[in-house]
Amino acid sequence: MGAEPFDIEAALARYRGTYPAGAEGDRQFRDSLKTSVVETTDDSVLRNRLSTEEIDDFLAYTGWNLWDLLGKRSTEGENSLIPRQEYETVAFTQQWLRFPQFYERITEAVGGAEGVVELGRTARREPANKLNNTRAWVNVCSLMGRGLLVALRQLDAHDQLHELNTAIQFQRRIQHGTYGAGPGYVTGRNYEARVLDQSWIDRFAAEVESTEGRLQECKKFNAATELFGFLMMFDTRSSTNTSGPYPLPDGNVMLVRDHFLFEDLYPWSDVASSMPYCVTQVMVFDGAAGINYRISDIGTTFVDRGDYLDHMVGFSVYAREKWNTPAADLRLLTDAEAAEITAASRGGLTALYRRISRMSRRDRIMAGVLVYTREMMAPFARGAGVWDEFVGALQFDELHRGASAAYHPLTTGDANDLLPRAFILGEAFPPVGHRPTW
Repeated sequence: MGAEPFDIEAALARYRGTYPAGAEGDRQFRDSLKTSVVETTDDSVLRNRLSTEEIDDFLAYTGWNLWDLLGKRSTEGENSLIPRQEYETVAFTQQWLRFPQFYERITEAVGGAEGVVELGRTARREPANKLNNTRAWVNVCSLMGRGLLVALRQLDAHDQLHELNTAIQFQRRIQHGTYGAGPGYVTGRNYEARVLDQSWIDRFAAEVESTEGRLQECKKFNAATELFGFLMMFDTRSSTNTSGPYPLPDGNVMLVRDHFLFEDLYPWSDVASSMPYCVTQVMVFDGAAGINYRISDIGTTFVDRGDYLDHMVGFSVYAREKWNTPAADLRLLTDAEAAEITAASRGGLTALYRRISRMSRRDRIMAGVLVYTREMMAPFARGAGVWDEFVGALQFDELHRGASAAYHPLTTGDANDLLPRAFILGEAFPPVGHRPTW
């Protein structure tokens, strides 16, 4: 596309040369906004329509939030097995072109805006559910799709304002249900995603088992299940989510981490048929270790010490057998059962790698598109009871003609030019700007 080069190191140091990363960057950027749209209130999430000024503020902050979260990923090399940048960009355009209509159908199915807020509250009530703190963020990907189409000159920034309003308000309602009133992004909450109801924290704390004599096996379980889920979801972070940190009365700190293993949304999921849908790891760390835990908006743990797992003093694993197994039936596993899952994850990883390696490049791209679109819609649609309608009557997986038109430029080199600028410079979120009518 012939985009002008830019100094990546300088762009990574400060967003648009001005705003730093972290809590200070969040404070400075929110102070620069004209409205309070990045915070949610009981009233503001129920409104049908945002002003264009609010929409532009939301887009602007989301640009900083993405830079803070993922900017350095834009410099990663391509996975030799999976063409990640290509499927991401195609999926983003597909999401923008189709998701607003699905958001409207979900809103209708749950009885309106208040029902969407209640859908977001699932993250509080249920661990081992993909309606989690990560899903309070994922609409950002559809907003990136809008920006990519603008960059490809297939869309003007002031087009589809109704759809833009729909997407942002859906996201804000989910954020409000997940976190309650206040900042909708974890970056505005000091990187703390404390979403689970206290009853879960109390149960987990009561049942957690010491890591004495078993720490290495606990670490092996964490690594094996995370890596398997990562490949199952085609190099995405959809397979893992962490909430916390939760301070405990004894001064220790708890993280609750879900690894999703058997997801029947995908034709290759049969390699995980012997595994539960999700395993939930309760991880308790020594509070005296002085480790700083930060949870990102996509449920990833960042710490200031590389050896943080060595300071884990408690570890327990729970299983949710199927996606619709009642949360009350979350089952505490024995060490022997956990070891079986560790072995199954390692064997499944080998089988899955062989299967994916035999796919053509286009098939890998389209498999990634399938994951990136289904992962970011199915949890909401399942919760609303309309997923079967989406994949049936509404032909959810049918590629929009606009995404088809974007496929060639995005899979033949333009993705490599667009993504760094989208992540680092915020170009994925162009403002609507002046518009004479709403």
